[in-house]
Amino acid sequence: MKKVKLTYFLVVILALAGCFTLHAQNLTASANKTTVGVGEQIQVDYTATVSISSFAPPAFTDFRAQGPYQSSSMEIANGVSTQSVTLTYVLVPTKEGTFTIGPASAKSGGKTITSNSLTIKVVKGGSAPSAQQNVNDQLKKNILLRIIPQKTRVYLGEELPVMAKIYFRVNIEPQWQQDNPNFSGFYTMDIPPVRNVTPKKEVLDGVQYSTVEFPLKVLYAQRSGKIVIDPLSLDLVVDLATKSNDPIQQMLGMMQEQRLPYTVKSEPVTIDVLPLPETDKPFSGLVGHFTMKSTLDKSSVKANDAVNLNVTVSGDGGLKLLDSIPFKFPTDFDHFDPKITDHLNVSSAGVSGSRNFSYVIIPRHQGAYKIPAVEFTYFDPAKKSYETLTMPEISLDVAKGDNTSASQITTVNSNVNKEDIKLLGSDIRFIHTGHMPSYELNNFFLFSIPFFAGIITPLLCFAGFLFARRRYIELNKDIVSVKQRGATRMAKKRLTTAFGFIASGNKESFYEEVHKAVNSYLSDKFTIPVADLSRETIVKRLTEKSVTPDTIQKLSAVLDDCEYARYAPASVTGNLQQVYDSTVTLITALEDEIAA
Repeated sequence: MKKVKLTYFLVVILALAGCFTLHAQNLTASANKTTVGVGEQIQVDYTATVSISSFAPPAFTDFRAQGPYQSSSMEIANGVSTQSVTLTYVLVPTKEGTFTIGPASAKSGGKTITSNSLTIKVVKGGSAPSAQQNVNDQLKKNILLRIIPQKTRVYLGEELPVMAKIYFRVNIEPQWQQDNPNFSGFYTMDIPPVRNVTPKKEVLDGVQYSTVEFPLKVLYAQRSGKIVIDPLSLDLVVDLATKSNDPIQQMLGMMQEQRLPYTVKSEPVTIDVLPLPETDKPFSGLVGHFTMKSTLDKSSVKANDAVNLNVTVSGDGGLKLLDSIPFKFPTDFDHFDPKITDHLNVSSAGVSGSRNFSYVIIPRHQGAYKIPAVEFTYFDPAKKSYETLTMPEISLDVAKGDNTSASQITTVNSNVNKEDIKLLGSDIRFIHTGHMPSYELNNFFLFSIPFFAGIITPLLCFAGFLFARRRYIELNKDIVSVKQRGATRMAKKRLTTAFGFIASGNKESFYEEVHKAVNSYLSDKFTIPVADLSRETIVKRLTEKSVTPDTIQKLSAVLDDCEYARYAPASVTGNLQQVYDSTVTLITALEDEIAA
């Protein structure tokens, strides 16, 4: 009887231990197959039946891993509900052999729980079961990706919006990690992405698909001929119904849902680029449809006063490719590179809007001047012909400047562009009176010290000239270095011009020259075109050169003052001399800190 009780007691203890073990195993690892070929996929699931706060996967040595992809489920059995969370990894083995995937770990209620290990046998590619190949074939039939250009035949330089469309008959979740083609042979512009697009129904080759279209680029062909757009690829997560691995579910014809990563790839697209017809007109290089207008902010000024000439080119096409307008200013005008401002709308329909060129011109002498008319020729692909826009001739009356020197005589004839300057009192010399200098009879110049000095000195000067010339060529070989070295000199030259406006109280011209001095200094120092300078670019470059934040703040203050004075000159207050001194100190500090 005691032996029976002891046996019963041991059975109860073992049963309780088994229950405890089953309850403690809250993180389980499983694989959809344990034998796989090299390069084929295997799905590994980590299922937690308790709430976990963190998860640490094992090191998937000898496998390429994707994931995790999370899903949750709830089961009710005998009135008891069980909720679980599954983290799925997709592994691709890289070589043959038998490999052990170690246990994963997770945090639950302040404790660490671990999963079981898995043993995977990797055989030679193609020797494993072909279930994965069947899945891939199924995905290829149900998911398609196509590149859709607006048209496949364009002219050289004509804009070409390009879209992409995905066709699908299964549930997909785009990761938006698309691998764009490099679009070799095209100049490209990005189209802003479109989010929250509602799928549409479309029949393709007799099969109905759900479709989503999204923009890629606006292209401008840079050469004629056949240009191939490389394939586009897009990463997806797919919900796919496949045959169950459970024999009972297979007998019942039941399917199981899987969340699988899948990369869909399009076919390449060929674009036929036609060359532009020959023309004898001064072609601007633009293809599209455009209009042009110009405005001069003043019709009459004084000499040495600045005038703003604004030219706006509007239309549809490659406005970004237009760099300048071919003006021919009078020789008496100083002018600077234009400031370019874009107001462009880039969409799936193409590029539309305007590009504004703001020129600053300074007439140096009085007179009646005319800026010649400008012809702007572009190619219109809709008409298949060249079109010419004409900006009419602009008249400008220039009066005598306030700071004209008394020694300068201004011509009244408006046909003369230069002022004549005549120096009086230096063209007549007095006759010398007094004794003539005497010379000794035996004082011969031949073979004397001055004689040899006269021979050797030119040779030495010529040798020095050759050395200096070679040195000059070496120093000026690198255009970028030349601009960087001359940045401070050019800035001080502009500041000298600005200093001249302090006495006359011309605040607008003063701030304009200070703004140009600072911008030209930064442009030459960092070899960035003035049109591409922005506050963010300037701060980034100065930070890279270890310029102190205090100096950067002072630079921003000077630029803010100049921009405020430019757009609201009537509201400008303050001491111009103080602004001038602070700008000189700022450029000196920048030069010292950048060179350090």
